[in-house]
Amino acid sequence: MPYYHKMAKPQIAQTNKYNVFRCLVREGPINRAAIARLTDLSIPSVMAIINNFLKKRVVRSVGKGESSGGKPPEMLEIVPDCFFYIGVDVGRTTIRVVANNMKSEQIAHINEPTGVPFPEKRFVGRLCGLITGIARQLNAGADRILGAGIAMPGLIEKETGKVLFSPDFGWSDVPLKEWLQELLPFPVFVENANRALALNEAYSPDEENHTSFTVNLGYGIGAGLVIGEELYIGASGTSGEIGHITVVKNGPVCQCGNRGCLEAVASGEAIARQARELVRQGGAAKIAALCGGNGHGIDARLVFQAAAGGDEGAARIIDRAAEYIGIGLAMAVNVLDPDRVVLCGGLMKNGGDFFEKICAALQKHKMRQSSRQMVVTAGKGGEYSTANGACRVLGSNLWWERALPI
Repeated sequence: MPYYHKMAKPQIAQTNKYNVFRCLVREGPINRAAIARLTDLSIPSVMAIINNFLKKRVVRSVGKGESSGGKPPEMLEIVPDCFFYIGVDVGRTTIRVVANNMKSEQIAHINEPTGVPFPEKRFVGRLCGLITGIARQLNAGADRILGAGIAMPGLIEKETGKVLFSPDFGWSDVPLKEWLQELLPFPVFVENANRALALNEAYSPDEENHTSFTVNLGYGIGAGLVIGEELYIGASGTSGEIGHITVVKNGPVCQCGNRGCLEAVASGEAIARQARELVRQGGAAKIAALCGGNGHGIDARLVFQAAAGGDEGAARIIDRAAEYIGIGLAMAVNVLDPDRVVLCGGLMKNGGDFFEKICAALQKHKMRQSSRQMVVTAGKGGEYSTANGACRVLGSNLWWERALPI
């Protein structure tokens, strides 16, 4: 199983503790014998670790399980609020921060407009302030916070947490993890925002070994692939950049520097830009009326409103975006053959009609016989899905970076 790990001999005792704790988080309520089987430990070793956890009120008994002939076994589970994770979604328009307990229940959340992300170090100081603020709401010491997961748009260097390039933010080579780690008393982990979202949307306690491809349709466009319960990162850590595949040869310049990228023609920013140009040329009367003649106030949401109100120019922009997104998805589906495609992000908040248009374009452009078992759904994680995904990223990675404080 992917949950339990082996380490060098000097770390065996701590590793055993990690594995038992992880098993309780993932499988509880569970009895000692089942823990021993899943972690490949002896019953006496598991009993010693559990006794320690019980003394420190990290684990609690929840009654007796079914007996297979002998004495009914005691069932154990993690005390939900023994530790917490903090997850941060650094979106281009909004920063969302959550604090989750060990059952992935959201205990607290805050959000505020992103604003101008420069100078970079000052902006990181703002992030630190938000993280510290939500930590105070928990009334818990730093030793009870297992870490802060940061979901950031752009290319992330996995080993260092450096933002190599973020088109949405205009950042290059920003040592985000290093700067935050200097300011915070608990571990920091940085992951690409689309992959964090994908991990949260793919999670299902009742399903195993499925392949889920989650696409974030918002200010930009990105994606993440989850195989079973593992994120697919890629050889250089740049997997999921569906927004930067070329769908229009010699099309508009993208923020990444290439031309005709999916993001440059179908993202929320691209939809707004096309609408502003249409208004400037004297078209799209409803868009012009909705923005009060101020082209700078046009965003994708307003374009959808105008299209719903019968503005033909706005409708053409929306239809064209759905077609291009369908083309991009068809490329990904033909290559990856996933069980499930999940469409998320701000653009998906504009009614089911847009979703249906994307699905129709996907079916039209994908190879006829590919992905016959595939299901296309809208995301269900809500506005904090990416931040909750950042917590899940921590759960997947943080265990092996420091000793549990127990």
